[in-house]
Amino acid sequence: MSHRTGTVALVAALLVACGGTPRVGELEISDAWARPTPAQSSVAAVYMRITSPVADELIEVSTTRSETASLHAYAGSGSSTDGHMGHRSDGGPGSEEKMIEAGLVLEPNSPVEFAPGGMHIMLEGLKRPLIEGEPFELVLMFREAGERRVIVNVSTNAEYR
Repeated sequence: MSHRTGTVALVAALLVACGGTPRVGELEISDAWARPTPAQSSVAAVYMRITSPVADELIEVSTTRSETASLHAYAGSGSSTDGHMGHRSDGGPGSEEKMIEAGLVLEPNSPVEFAPGGMHIMLEGLKRPLIEGEPFELVLMFREAGERRVIVNVSTNAEYR
C-alpha cells in the first residue's frame, strides 16, 4: 500500500469514528411561543424547549421587541446559584419569581422546558404589544453553540403549551 493510500484510509477511518460523536451544532430549540399582551403591558414571557447534544450554557438572550430580555424562574423551581435549573415549578401562591443571574446550564440530551409557572424568558420594556399571529425573533447566545436565532410564535393556542 502506498503512503498516499494509507493516509486516505486513515482519514476515512477517523471520519467514520467521529461520525457518531454529538456535535454542538445539533442543539435544538423548539416550540418557542409567547402569549399576546394587552396594549398597556410592558412585560411578556417567552416559553420553549431546548435540547443540546453536548454540555452547554445559555448565557444571554435578546430581542429587538423589548428593552431587556432575561432568564427567570420561580423560587422553588429547582434553581441554584450555579446556574443549574430544575425543570418544574408550580408557580403558585407563595412562589417568588427571580432573575437567573448565572447562565442556564444544559446537560447533554436533557431537554430544558421553559413553561408557564416555571422557567421563562422575561421581556421587559416591550416596544409594542405582542399580537397574536405576529411572530418575532429572539436571539439566544450559548457558550458552545454560539448565537442561535429563533422565531417566537405569539399565540393563545394550546399547541404551544
